[in-house]
Amino acid sequence: MRERGPLFSSFFLVLWDLAVAAALFSGFAHLPLAYRYGLIDTWNTSPTVIHYWAAALLLLGSYAGVVWQGESGRRFRLAVWGRLRVALVILLAVTGIILILHNLEDTSVYGGAYAACKLGHLACAALFTLFLLIRCCLRLTGRGRCVLPLPRDGRRGRSAPPRS
Repeated sequence: MRERGPLFSSFFLVLWDLAVAAALFSGFAHLPLAYRYGLIDTWNTSPTVIHYWAAALLLLGSYAGVVWQGESGRRFRLAVWGRLRVALVILLAVTGIILILHNLEDTSVYGGAYAACKLGHLACAALFTLFLLIRCCLRLTGRGRCVLPLPRDGRRGRSAPPRS
């Protein structure tokens, strides 16, 4: 059987990293600190527009992850860092969609539900930022991979040591 190449191309990985950076930067630009120190006045467009475009790219990348699940079910498995990334991206997507729906005319979320959604989105973004920093440091040491290849026998668990 022919050996297949990497799961995602380098272009996709660079696009994912740029979308994550744009989403984090534009998302944190919504905080009062950015307005107080005049970081927003220098932009030609609203950070909301950049944030929505970056979020759309991240959702497209997440769709690629769904395709990955079907395509590579027998070649790769998610490591702990991969599961954490998937959980954070799902929580960010769900809370982000709720916040987008809140901005529409016919739909609104008020009170404690809005506060929980807004704070949940901010907490997930802060955790995602921390996750990326830790993972980047681990990757420099050769650890912290999100996707691991399966052993040749196709088992998902860790292989047991050979008995003598």
